[in-house]
Amino acid sequence: MKKVVFILSVAAIMASCSNGPSKKELSMAVDSLKVEIAERDNELNEVMDLFNSVSEGFSQINEAENRVTINSNSLESGAKNAKQQIINDIEFIQNKMKENKEQIAQLEEKLKNSKNNSAKLQKLVVNLKSELETKGKELAALNEELSNKNIRIKELDETVASLNASNEELTAKNNANEKRVNAQDIELNTAWYAVGSKKELKENNILTNTGLFKKGDVMEDVNVNREFFTQIDIRNTKEIALGTEDAKILTTHPEGSYSIEKGEDKKLTLRINDAKSFWSVTRYLVVKS
Repeated sequence: MKKVVFILSVAAIMASCSNGPSKKELSMAVDSLKVEIAERDNELNEVMDLFNSVSEGFSQINEAENRVTINSNSLESGAKNAKQQIINDIEFIQNKMKENKEQIAQLEEKLKNSKNNSAKLQKLVVNLKSELETKGKELAALNEELSNKNIRIKELDETVASLNASNEELTAKNNANEKRVNAQDIELNTAWYAVGSKKELKENNILTNTGLFKKGDVMEDVNVNREFFTQIDIRNTKEIALGTEDAKILTTHPEGSYSIEKGEDKKLTLRINDAKSFWSVTRYLVVKS
């Protein structure tokens, strides 16, 4: 349903332009959006398939660990083939841990390059890494238990050593991913505003003889004085004190998404009633006082 609404909304916007597109152009735009949505769905399906595979791998590891515990107890009663069964299960655990580690790395890489890279999906990867680290500790405890029963298995030693060696690496990657996700989150919710007289706006190259700056390039435009803008988080900023008794908004913001109110001191305050709508056209607000 969200896909349909998205496509129809874009189509409506395009149709409302003063120089509206032809039916052919509109059809091509809708087809392009459908392809993009299908690509996002495919990426998400691949990510979830990997996640489910890793989760199933951990379930299989749990079962193998239980079998090792049972067979190690059977050794004391002289059960035949118990040691060989333990060796087989340890080898299985080793291979499954390696496979899970590789799949978690694939998940990270996919999310890094995916349009579906979200904080929730990153959190899933963090949880999988945490579970992998927990399994490493459990294997270390199992290794000690078997050692006490005079069962020394080379494969188990190697698995535990490898997992312990990778703990610091996993932690470092986890921290880096969290920082990257936080940075992306901040970027997605950042906006800038500037309030000044016509003279001030011109002096800072925000207002020119031909109109405003190019909204998409303002922070890259060397002529614009970026210091004149105030950076804000659109999630937290619901009102902006304009500090003037007269004001005109020069940038484009949908009608009804904001209101301008006068205080007891006759100074104006801009109140943002619908942040998503207000910042949908541009992330820059310019007010001439």
